[in-house]
Amino acid sequence: MSDIVLGMGEVGETLFGLLNERNFDCIGIDVDSSKCKNYSEDTMIERPEYLHVCIPGELTDFVEIASSWISKLKGLKAVIVHSTVRPGTTKQIQGKSDVPVLFSPVRGVHRRFLEDIKKYTKFISSDQKDIDSKIKSDLENRFQKVEWMSTTKTGELAKILVDTTYYGWLINYAQITKMICEKEGIDFDEMWKFADEIHENLGNRPKMFPGIIGGHCVIPNLNLIENENLDTIRKINEHYEKFKK
Repeated sequence: MSDIVLGMGEVGETLFGLLNERNFDCIGIDVDSSKCKNYSEDTMIERPEYLHVCIPGELTDFVEIASSWISKLKGLKAVIVHSTVRPGTTKQIQGKSDVPVLFSPVRGVHRRFLEDIKKYTKFISSDQKDIDSKIKSDLENRFQKVEWMSTTKTGELAKILVDTTYYGWLINYAQITKMICEKEGIDFDEMWKFADEIHENLGNRPKMFPGIIGGHCVIPNLNLIENENLDTIRKINEHYEKFKK
């Protein structure tokens, strides 16, 4: 029996490594044939068990690609979407298939992705209330620390709002305070010492580094949710970038 990892980018390659390290037979599939593992176009995939979808969530044909592979892989027990996607995406895929489709976002810093995936609890969500206990057991064997969420949209929003967007919001505040400090001729680090003991005692005054938000998580993920208030993160970041120039 095999686990199929669809999309061998940073997420898919790391997930493949995790499953392989834990002695699960894996096949890695990607549009770039050089990234495929244990797979070529003429490979016959026998007894596929779980399909792990790790293709970019911003793809306009994400649902169609995932659904196409589900129909190709006969006998799947379940599909797990690990990509960061627009809320409602997993339910759309489920609407096209009788195979259980679950959502389970990844967490971690990219330079130590594998170690972080091992460290963090793997949240998994489903819109079906009666997921087979064998599927639950299989996934808990793969990810070891698992917590189940009540709906896939809860998980989809958690990834966007509680992980990347919240992180961006915190950086925004550091950017704002840095701009004020420079305007007033004040040392940023000295000023923020005032928060050290408060944060130590209450845990709610984190000091963030006021860098420019780049990468492919925080700002791109804003495109997956429609909320004009959250677009403030992008605007403040652009303003700070101009300020630093």
